[in-house]
Amino acid sequence: MFSTRSRRCALAAAAAAALLTATTPVAAQQQEGGKTPVPHQQILSANPFGLVLGWFNAEFERKLTPASTWGVGTSLLGVDEVNYASLHALYRYYPQGAGLRGFFLGGKAGLYHLSDEGESGSAFGLGFEIGYTWLLGARRNIGLSLGAGLTRIVAGDVQDGPAVLPTVRLLNVGIAF
Repeated sequence: MFSTRSRRCALAAAAAAALLTATTPVAAQQQEGGKTPVPHQQILSANPFGLVLGWFNAEFERKLTPASTWGVGTSLLGVDEVNYASLHALYRYYPQGAGLRGFFLGGKAGLYHLSDEGESGSAFGLGFEIGYTWLLGARRNIGLSLGAGLTRIVAGDVQDGPAVLPTVRLLNVGIAF
């Protein structure tokens, strides 16, 4: 007969073996300290839902290092008499080491144009953003991305305009290649 203590030790050893066996494939899929690198070098994305609301945005993002990317983006928005347009350069850092996939922190710099009731102005802004990008599908080439940030207007001729502009990526959908 086994003692209660022997049974507990045997159960603990069996549980530990099961746990190690179950987690081995997961550990093999990730590089040390992060996610497996993405085989794609760039992603082109846009927000299809924004088109319904009269808002267009598109981005091109390309790997700079395994954990960082650079890119360009543009946005157009027209609501009543107010129009907004932007063209910006961006840099994103993916702390988990897999550029184009996962959580990112980024900075951006760009040109902004605002017009309202016949008056218009242009400005230069600097900002930051945070977000998350998923790569889905059998080839991990369908991108979905969410994010938000703020841009401070630092120079320009926008009179009585906002000093800070929000950045919202409701849902960008794209293709990685």
